[in-house]
Amino acid sequence: MIISLIGSHGTGKTTLCNSLVKELGSEWSVFSDYYRKIAKQLHYKTPRDAVLEDQAIRQVTSTAMAGSALGAMLEWIENLKGHGIIDAGPPSLLAYHRYWLKACDTPISPYMLRLAKTISQKIDAYCYLPTGKIELENDGIRSDDVIFQKDIDQWVLCNRLDLGISEKKVLMIEST
Repeated sequence: MIISLIGSHGTGKTTLCNSLVKELGSEWSVFSDYYRKIAKQLHYKTPRDAVLEDQAIRQVTSTAMAGSALGAMLEWIENLKGHGIIDAGPPSLLAYHRYWLKACDTPISPYMLRLAKTISQKIDAYCYLPTGKIELENDGIRSDDVIFQKDIDQWVLCNRLDLGISEKKVLMIEST
């Protein structure tokens, strides 16, 4: 079984992921928040800073970030032995990419949508964590911009539909 946590940054996905692994046991593998992990390794304060670094080519940076994250996720799923939890699944990763493409007035690549849809079809269940249920805390690596967080949340919901993810597969977390 593969479970994907989806939602904007600061909604509790990583906290829930850690709790699930602790409760379910070590036979569950985790695909961690790829954006945060790579941003940290490249010494960016937030993943958003990578995209804002050069306004002229932000759509290229966003495409590189989203494509590498989705490609790594597909590879992880294909090699998964047993059960897995994805900290920030395709609707979440695609939400950031679509946000930046809209800011650049650039359409999304059909390849990127196909990649995200292929991965989404391999996921058994989703846990959606909406904004506003858990107070946003700045951990030094996420943006604490509440408007940005809500914009991403709207893209997550849009992506769920665009990726053909059935409502029956989604559990919405209503409270802490």
